[in-house]
Amino acid sequence: MEVILLERVAKLGQMGDIVRVRDGFGRNFLLARGKALRATEENKKRFESQKLELETRNLELKSEADAVAER
Repeated sequence: MEVILLERVAKLGQMGDIVRVRDGFGRNFLLARGKALRATEENKKRFESQKLELETRNLELKSEADAVAER
């Protein structure tokens, strides 16, 4: 199964990468937790339009994590 990563996944890739994963891992972990989309032509086009929004969300999460780490 090919998926588009919506966020960084350790040992797999960065946001926006199209990667091939086993069906079970993709379906039960990545898709179920909202970390990826199936890599269809429609989803590829939709991802390009949502990319800026996702990058902003990831930067917010990173800044929150940095703030917690400073405490």
